[in-house]
Amino acid sequence: MGRLRERRQVLNAEAAAAVRRLTKQKHESLRMMTAASGEAAVYQEALRAATRSGPTVLAFLFAQPYSDAIHALDSSGEYFDQRSGEDWDLFFPGYYRAEDDDLEKRAGSRPVGTNFAKGWYFNTNDFSRLRKHVQDASKARWKYSGLTDLVLICAWLEQDEEVTIDWESTISGSVTDSQGPSTLTLNEIIERVSDDLESGAEDANFGVRKVTNPNAPRSDHPFGRELAAATLTGIGLRLGEKGLGL
Repeated sequence: MGRLRERRQVLNAEAAAAVRRLTKQKHESLRMMTAASGEAAVYQEALRAATRSGPTVLAFLFAQPYSDAIHALDSSGEYFDQRSGEDWDLFFPGYYRAEDDDLEKRAGSRPVGTNFAKGWYFNTNDFSRLRKHVQDASKARWKYSGLTDLVLICAWLEQDEEVTIDWESTISGSVTDSQGPSTLTLNEIIERVSDDLESGAEDANFGVRKVTNPNAPRSDHPFGRELAAATLTGIGLRLGEKGLGL
């Protein structure tokens, strides 16, 4: 939630800056006489910055330290971080950065990597707590397989930095691992979700159908996009009802 609130603060700052630019432009009368199209462009920028605050996706990768996905994170984490940018975040439950190795080991945590994940630790209790929370909150729409699981949940970033989570939208599946099924690797997931969000495709499976719905037939039918739009519209309607006290 802290990471999402940080994102909301960034979006608020971008929106405020765009509005300030628009206001300044309105007061520059000479410029206004020759740059009406420029005003429209700045206005559109302000509108985009303000509305970007709406839907987002929460992505969780439940993985054990010995898994292929964590090895990929250790070797390519810098690129993953750059590729996902401000569009989305992939959270690794049970993993965190720390500086005091002795303290973490006494707390029952274990070091993870040697490259990007150097200084990262894995705590089984933290992993289990979030696993149980997501399972319970989603009403068992996802249950941990014991391997490497990707869980995607639609959420809504509100202007006041609060987050509304649509647990009914939870979709999940197993990620490619040497000990499990062959679907998509972590590298492929990063690319496909990033592409989907960048392009605004609004795919109901965020481009990773092979993981979240591996038995579904491939199709170019727009039903998936309609489903995603309906899901996000539903979140918006519930927020509106909440604001109206319904």
